Amino acid sequence: MDAINAQLKEYIEKSIFPKYNKYYSHGMIHINSVINNMLMLANYYNLDQNMAYVIASYHDIGLNVNRENHEYESGKILESEIELKKYFTPEQIEVMKQAVEDHRGSRKIRPRNIYVECVSDSDRDFDIKIHIKRQISTSIKNYPQKKSFDEHFKNCYEYACERINDNGKFNLWTNNPILVERRDNFQKDFLNKEYAKLLYKEEWDRISADGTKEKIINFYEDY
Repeated sequence: MDAINAQLKEYIEKSIFPKYNKYYSHGMIHINSVINNMLMLANYYNLDQNMAYVIASYHDIGLNVNRENHEYESGKILESEIELKKYFTPEQIEVMKQAVEDHRGSRKIRPRNIYVECVSDSDRDFDIKIHIKRQISTSIKNYPQKKSFDEHFKNCYEYACERINDNGKFNLWTNNPILVERRDNFQKDFLNKEYAKLLYKEEWDRISADGTKEKIINFYEDY
């Protein structure tokens, strides 16, 4: 974090991060995870740390505009930010916009630039418990007609398995050894379907008992 411009960092912390406060699966736990991964990859590939920080910070900011196309809304917001023009050239802003627009982990076409590859890989949850926490809450929010645990588990598990590529791996665009190892460990656990189902059920029971499920339905806004 020492390499990040202090004024830029202060602006984002005060003006951008509070917009994530009413998000659950896309809240600041997720955003900070993406930032940490992104800065690690930026260091590994010798990329601009300030650009990496901005991309990670803005990548989900368009959720409250349009969930289905949030990446494009996020790109519009980033591109329109007058404050960012103090720190970056128009060419850098265009690269960052492309990175935000292409960040979805479900994409099958190779991203347009190395920053996109890095944010797409940074966005993946290769901690199985965090992955399940975020995924099941998204399923509850987006599919209110599904009421039972089994319905949500089927929805979540099948959706995640769609991200397995033709080589039988959860896709990564980069070859950073830390992320590769995380991916392989995650995949080993996740593809043990009975073990994964137990973890999903633990999370389902937890959020059902402590009131989190009701807040996901009635309070949080990240559809």
